[in-house]
Amino acid sequence: MAAKRTGRSAHRTEVNQNIRMAVKRFEAPTLDGEESWDFLCECDADDCGQWVTLTLKRYEALLRADEPILAAGHELSRGQLARGRSRKLADDAHALQAQAEVQQMRAGRNLGRDE
Repeated sequence: MAAKRTGRSAHRTEVNQNIRMAVKRFEAPTLDGEESWDFLCECDADDCGQWVTLTLKRYEALLRADEPILAAGHELSRGQLARGRSRKLADDAHALQAQAEVQQMRAGRNLGRDE
């Protein structure tokens, strides 16, 4: 994740990552990603303790997309949504800047200047 979630959501995310690591460690040779496992809802509600059943493929897709695992009807707070959008925009800006720097170096080489 670009920036860590805060509060209960961060703790639940860590528990879910530990669940996935345990699955990989103890059953990796037999897994094809279609097995279902229970993960904690990552909403920020203090009293939430709901479990969400997901296939390993779905869990990993959510993790790659930096999307939280949410039980049915659970949502992120407006603050969490805004922080997520701002992280994404900042990450995109950094990626574009890095691409621009690479293109400038290529253009310099193509013009015979080593930079």
